[in-house]
Amino acid sequence: MIFLDLINLKKIRKAIVYLFCIVLTLWLQTMVFSRVAFLGAKPFFVPALVVAIGLFEGGIWGGVLGLVTGFYCDMSLSGNTIQFTVFCTACGFFSGCLVDFVINRRFVSYMLLAALTLLAAAFIQAAPLWLFRDTAPAPLFSVAGLQAVWSLPFAVLFYYITRAIAGMESTQT
Repeated sequence: MIFLDLINLKKIRKAIVYLFCIVLTLWLQTMVFSRVAFLGAKPFFVPALVVAIGLFEGGIWGGVLGLVTGFYCDMSLSGNTIQFTVFCTACGFFSGCLVDFVINRRFVSYMLLAALTLLAAAFIQAAPLWLFRDTAPAPLFSVAGLQAVWSLPFAVLFYYITRAIAGMESTQT
């Protein structure tokens, strides 16, 4: 029974809550908001959650939960790519590293980082159509920009949810 002393139950509970948030976010993304289009663009807000996790939990947690999120996000989208597995892992890890060395955990810093991440995610989705299928870049990137704009309100929500989850460990005894 000495092995049970090595297990940090607070961190396991926090990981389970984060996994529940990831599953709920992916469900909302694929089942609800994939059918709602505003001016021809659908919101894609999953990377904002990964950035919020990396912001409050650090690079390791952000990278690992970004890997899980990206893997299931790629499984839910059509095609045989691993683009969001790699992208979400990198976003979670680097947002955690940025918080450790460059930026703070304030709302403005998070929103700037989330906006850049959402723009990068939209570019990753639009670039293959532009490069390999000769789609006109102007309408393609205007829809990508609208996608990032429609995703920003969800980023605000993720900031407060993740901040509350990150504070769970210090409030539990």
